[in-house]
Amino acid sequence: MNASTLPVQPALHTDYRPDIDGLRAVAVVAVVIHHAFPDLLPGGFAGVDIFFVISGYLISAIILRGLSSGRFSFATFYLRRVQRIFPALFLVLATTLVIGWYRLIPSDYAALGQHALGGAAFVSNFLLWQEAGYFDAESTSKPLLHLWSLAIEEQFYLLWPLALFLLHRWRVSALRCIAVILLLSFALNMALVQRDLTAAFFNPAARAWELMLGAWLAAVHLHPQGWHAVLGRWTRRSAPPWAATAMAAAGAALLVLGFALLNPERRFPGAWALLPTLGTVLLIAAGPHGTVNRVVLAWRPLVWIGLISYPLYLWHWPLLTFAYLREGEYPAWHVQLGWVGLSVLLAWLTYRLVERPVRFGRLNRRAVTATLLAAMVGAAAAGTTVHQRDGFDARFPPSVRELMTKGGTAAVIQGWRHNDCMLDFRIPASEYKDFCIEDKRPLVFLWGDSHAGSLYPGFKALQDSGRYNFGIGERSGSICPPVLGIEPRPLCKSLNDNAIAAIRQAKPDVVVLYAWWHHPRYDLKNLEATVAELKKAGVPRIIMLGAVPYWQGPLPRILLDAWKKGPVTQPPPLRLKAQLDPKLEETTRQMRARAEAMGIEFISGLPFFCNRDGCLTRMSDTATEPLSYDYGHLAPEAVRYYVEQLAPLIFASR
Repeated sequence: MNASTLPVQPALHTDYRPDIDGLRAVAVVAVVIHHAFPDLLPGGFAGVDIFFVISGYLISAIILRGLSSGRFSFATFYLRRVQRIFPALFLVLATTLVIGWYRLIPSDYAALGQHALGGAAFVSNFLLWQEAGYFDAESTSKPLLHLWSLAIEEQFYLLWPLALFLLHRWRVSALRCIAVILLLSFALNMALVQRDLTAAFFNPAARAWELMLGAWLAAVHLHPQGWHAVLGRWTRRSAPPWAATAMAAAGAALLVLGFALLNPERRFPGAWALLPTLGTVLLIAAGPHGTVNRVVLAWRPLVWIGLISYPLYLWHWPLLTFAYLREGEYPAWHVQLGWVGLSVLLAWLTYRLVERPVRFGRLNRRAVTATLLAAMVGAAAAGTTVHQRDGFDARFPPSVRELMTKGGTAAVIQGWRHNDCMLDFRIPASEYKDFCIEDKRPLVFLWGDSHAGSLYPGFKALQDSGRYNFGIGERSGSICPPVLGIEPRPLCKSLNDNAIAAIRQAKPDVVVLYAWWHHPRYDLKNLEATVAELKKAGVPRIIMLGAVPYWQGPLPRILLDAWKKGPVTQPPPLRLKAQLDPKLEETTRQMRARAEAMGIEFISGLPFFCNRDGCLTRMSDTATEPLSYDYGHLAPEAVRYYVEQLAPLIFASR
């Protein structure tokens, strides 16, 4: 969503249209509900696509009308964008950095600094595109994640006025050029969505078609040509009432269909994005007199929300993120409702006390603009400093600093044979290397998701110690449990098909099955059939590993909160209990029962780390490495200890 979906002169042939503000309200409410209550509206994220179309329409209308009348000014255009966008954005950036100082561990705070820089420079989409991956921090730990859409729109606003100006000067049809850009961008999007979802999502060239839909409609209204003249007449006040009503009803139906059918697992944007975007085009084209527009979208409460939609979009995500980090999970619904209410209050206060005085007050325009530019440069500088200073880790005493300053991808996947034997997102099974299966007996074969891959450094250390003579085989993939026929994420089925084929060929002596068994995406109904295939392949021993300690969020964050509760002169507790994943015990019981029913061995990792006082947060009082840098992948010292405990059970004579 972007600030510059202005309620000022939003249409070419009408005065202010409250229904567009109402449409803006529908978009922001959908996004907020999706973020606060993801199970309630899984497709609510499509609200951002609605904003893209609205922005493309309104901004193109302003530019095209100015060029047509000979009154367009680049200076005026960008001055208004600064006055509209910068005040609320600076306020949110500054507030988020202040809260992050108190709530985030150094590695997360350093990342927040980088994201603040990206938000201030309007390059958040490129930054997040570069970061994206399974071992990147989860979205709920990034308070400024939502600024990616603002960045895409600002990049559009930076280039689009110049493009339309040149087309106007060269007397080239803007309508035809917009149509060409739209089709090329959509083609790129459809290509990327098949092979690189992250690029399809964050690449501005792949999202430009959504903005171009709005721009195309604006051009149709202003410069109708050929058959577009008919469409232009039918999408203005001259359209018959029944046509406007039909278009509005069809547009509303597409929006409802999009919200109902979309979910985060779809290949999005792609063709699925046509539902919310075409629905938005039809609603705007219907004009203010379509029944849906006049009765529903122009309803005063919706119009009011539309007026504060920009600051509401900016405020809601940081607040929900900090609430999630505090709880370690999604808070109870009434708590979430409170945070949403606070977001609305802050948005209204921002609109009344900051936005309106800056944009419409009697302040000196040049001084206001200069101040806003300086403020945004200051926000960028503050973010840069936070990032370069490693999240100001010196604010913690030495007794806890090491436990909290490390982490991130490098710490989590150290020694995992990452993208060689443990494949990340988008990496096909053909990338498994030959050295992933050693020609040595007895052969212990690790099969599972990233948790199975995380055990390799421990087995390698055990092998190097010389105490046990054995070979190691591995087939693991992020979010891919060792269950045939399921696909919790793209390529998972093919990875597991490759794994069972490798097992049939290598004929290992022991197959170790390990995964985050209660992962919300996992469907384990084919587990018994998978074990049957292993037995059919001649595997003499099959061992299922249960969970090690899994936490309600990254352990370093939990340790920070525990340390703050004091005494702060002491390191965090060696053991914790309340912060453990509440599903651990029940999942362990269920998987043990299933293993016994299948006639395979089961080993739980909990007894090696936990007792009645809770589970270890590190291997000793003096250890400077937490048990996990994230929610449950064991850190190097812990995984070596764990495999040493497993070794007598795995290599015992049977």
